[in-house]
Amino acid sequence: MKIEENDFVTEAEAGTYAHKTVTSSLADLNEATSQTLRPLVEFVEAAVNSDKLASADLQVSDADILVQLQTSIINLPLAYGKNIHKIMVGDGEVDVNVYMIIAAPEINRSKLRIDELMAAEQLVKDPDQALNQFTDWLEAQLTTLAENQQAAAEEAD
Repeated sequence: MKIEENDFVTEAEAGTYAHKTVTSSLADLNEATSQTLRPLVEFVEAAVNSDKLASADLQVSDADILVQLQTSIINLPLAYGKNIHKIMVGDGEVDVNVYMIIAAPEINRSKLRIDELMAAEQLVKDPDQALNQFTDWLEAQLTTLAENQQAAAEEAD
């Protein structure tokens, strides 16, 4: 999937991309990570098949954690649309990639981590591989989050 850089900036700033939110408890997310993430991958796959930008969000109901799977041309969340145009260079038509995002107070100093999953076209070709990689990534982030929370609790004592 490709998109004109200017069209991407316009959609990101206006928030006109496809969007879906699902909710899960932290216990359910830890217990069945892959099954919990599957609807996000399926939503992004359908959006890419329709040549639409997308954000699939997983809101953890009992913790301050937001997990997102987004299509973008840059490793910034689509919510930062107003800032994205400042760093675009007018490259014309560019590739769309899929990014994994976690926002949580204890994930790191910036409270945000974003990593590229794969090209949008690759996700469509192999959604199972995308789900497996997304699952592995999120499990690692949840481990980091738990370790950081434990360290913060120990410092507070």
